Amino acid sequence: MKQLRIVIITFILVTVGIFIWLTAGTDAQSLLFERIVVTDQRIVFLVLLISVLTLLSTLSGLPILYLSMAIGFLLNFTPALLICWGVNVLAVMASFFMVRSAFTGYFREKYGEKKLIKRINKRIGKHGLWSVVVSRGVYIIPTNLINFSFPLSNITTRSYLLGTMIGLIPECLINVLTGYLIKHEVILLSTPETRTWQAAIIGAFILLLLLVFILLRIRQNRRKKFTTLKGIPFKS
Repeated sequence: MKQLRIVIITFILVTVGIFIWLTAGTDAQSLLFERIVVTDQRIVFLVLLISVLTLLSTLSGLPILYLSMAIGFLLNFTPALLICWGVNVLAVMASFFMVRSAFTGYFREKYGEKKLIKRINKRIGKHGLWSVVVSRGVYIIPTNLINFSFPLSNITTRSYLLGTMIGLIPECLINVLTGYLIKHEVILLSTPETRTWQAAIIGAFILLLLLVFILLRIRQNRRKKFTTLKGIPFKS
């Protein structure tokens, strides 16, 4: 297991080094979009290449914003959104299993008995799915921080997967829509306007989550009241 951790850390360092070398003197968005030439013969190849780069970037903690934007630039909006969402879910789960298999045992052995870690694990164990949904839904939280921290907790794979599937929706929507608008030269990309519609998407997503949470709490309270009246012990 120690050898596996060394291999993973070496892979991350090499990948980050290559990224810094390639983007020296420019930014990732300019570098990527300058090299995208849309032809019928190359679209499939470019989408596959971007999908592979998304996987590698997620595993090494590099930004994937521009990769999602590139898919929105290459394809029509709906297929771009579905592909972006699916690829990101697969990449995030690959990162989850990588971190959990190689680093969780070491982390728990070294830090698992600390009070703060126990408290965090208790909360995540109870509200794991919603913790992931909110963390991913709030667009400004770094994705790599989420990818590399949650697998170290005691969250279940099922909760993490479902939370990721829901939480990635606003991120993919914003990134793909940005690439789509760039391609169609829609004048909606100056800084104030961009922030406005991004904030609108995030705000609508958070309001939807709050509504779902409130409805679930109401349903749970009604179940509790009903089972109490019937004399049946309530289990949350």
